[in-house]
Amino acid sequence: MSATNPSAETAARRRARRALRPVSRSWQAGIIVGFASLIIFSIAAMRLASAGFVPASVAVVWNSPNVNTTLGGQWLQVALIWIIQKIPGSSAATLSIVTVISASFVQGFITHDLIRRGWSPLQASLSVGLTALHPIMLSLATSGSPLLMYAILASFVIIALDRMEAIGDTQSLIVLGLLIGVLMLSWPNGIYFLLPLLPLLPWAFRDIENYSAAMALYVIALAPMFIGLAAVALGGTLFDISARDALMIWASPLHGADPELLPDSPWLTAFGGKFFISLADLFLLCMVLMPRNIIVLVRFAFDLRERSNPATGLAALVIPPLSGALATYYWQLLSPWTTISISFMCVTAWAATVHFRNWERWLWVASISVGVPTAWLTPLLWHSAEQHLWRQIIL
Repeated sequence: MSATNPSAETAARRRARRALRPVSRSWQAGIIVGFASLIIFSIAAMRLASAGFVPASVAVVWNSPNVNTTLGGQWLQVALIWIIQKIPGSSAATLSIVTVISASFVQGFITHDLIRRGWSPLQASLSVGLTALHPIMLSLATSGSPLLMYAILASFVIIALDRMEAIGDTQSLIVLGLLIGVLMLSWPNGIYFLLPLLPLLPWAFRDIENYSAAMALYVIALAPMFIGLAAVALGGTLFDISARDALMIWASPLHGADPELLPDSPWLTAFGGKFFISLADLFLLCMVLMPRNIIVLVRFAFDLRERSNPATGLAALVIPPLSGALATYYWQLLSPWTTISISFMCVTAWAATVHFRNWERWLWVASISVGVPTAWLTPLLWHSAEQHLWRQIIL
């Protein structure tokens, strides 16, 4: 008679039950919404590709054979383009495949996360499904631009900030620091996002009691960024690029936009060098085009927990307009679409960290229902000839 191992039999039964366990409702809804978003984004991308539309910012990087100051430290985009260019028959429009798939995955994951936080499948599906029809989301998903990656990284920073505010452990601070480092090395204008974030860090980290603790907080949060910049400088020397030249490539956006691009930027023509006016305009644009941002203010007014932990909500609501106003002040922000896109994803990330009451969830869905047609119909979003052409092709 052979002896049986009770622990092995128990483990086998657990594996069998896990294999027979049905897919949760959150994942079912996430897969459905993600697939529906993939169809919507693919149709829009095919329209743009058939019309030969490629955003100017993407075409510049695609047509640059070598890393130079026009790339502005977009290292990840350079690596991705180098890989795609090795594919026979590829073009700048091929980049949209990457953003379409990435945006669809984000849509599905957000649906899953909302349901896990108490949203009904109907509420989550309506919320995220309507978001796919917003022109900002369609642009992020179909342009092939790295702006989608920047917006996702910025939203991860908001989620990490919420974890740090809720738990306040060193691990959450390290994760936040790593995300800041990746954002700074990927997005040339990341410095403008970082500057308004820094004053919020001591407010979010509850263990700060003196200046020494605050200094230690900043050292831990910013160390990955400086390590990454040092690695970039060192890696550049291996390709006969001096450390100074490598850092100049990364910091080139700080010098201001190319003067040749200014005539094509109605935004800089009207607001360049004007911090407070551009800040007010960007804040109002985000509120009007995305009424769900108002839900952050509603939470501050009616929820005590939100007021007792305000750093994450403030960061999601205020940092994108502040970063856009700083970039405009230094003549760097060619279009408000960048700021609106970052705000779009940051407020979405904030919503994924909040336990809404039922009426707040329906208010969120209603605000998106209002925001989608408003964004398409209002002239506030359509500033340049390129944006008007994009809208004409999509519609």
